[in-house]
Amino acid sequence: IYADPPWQYSNTQPDYHSVQDDHYPTMPLGEVCTLPVPDLALDNAVLFLWATSPILEDAFKVIHAWGFQYKASFVWDKVRHNMGHYNSVRHEFLLVAVRGSCPPDTLKLFDSVQAVERGDHSAKPEVFRTIIDTLYPLGPRIELFARRRVEGWEAFGNELP
Repeated sequence: IYADPPWQYSNTQPDYHSVQDDHYPTMPLGEVCTLPVPDLALDNAVLFLWATSPILEDAFKVIHAWGFQYKASFVWDKVRHNMGHYNSVRHEFLLVAVRGSCPPDTLKLFDSVQAVERGDHSAKPEVFRTIIDTLYPLGPRIELFARRRVEGWEAFGNELP
């Protein structure tokens, strides 16, 4: 399961800086937590969940609500800086969590930090899907909150064509 929820942030930004709601509808944490992901996931499954620093604690609530246990993370170094409240943010986390027993099918280790210059708002680099497909070439795959269809993946999202 690959998920990039439309996180709802509780902070405000100056008028000259866009916020998530300017780009897509967001969801409160409670709604994300109550999505039927536990019914969707196999008994042995892996979750790759995108999270930013301000909502990192919320991401762990989602992991637990969906019935998964945190195992590791990747860091996406966006190369260029973004505006932040406490520092100049240039990274996001891809949290890895499992349900049951779901070690990788392929014993290949990838660098936990991937430096890929950011593109469109909220778009994630394709290298992370390649990592997932390499580690887990077997079994069904689904992307939640998808914006496009990818061969070999089921996709659910309100921005799908």
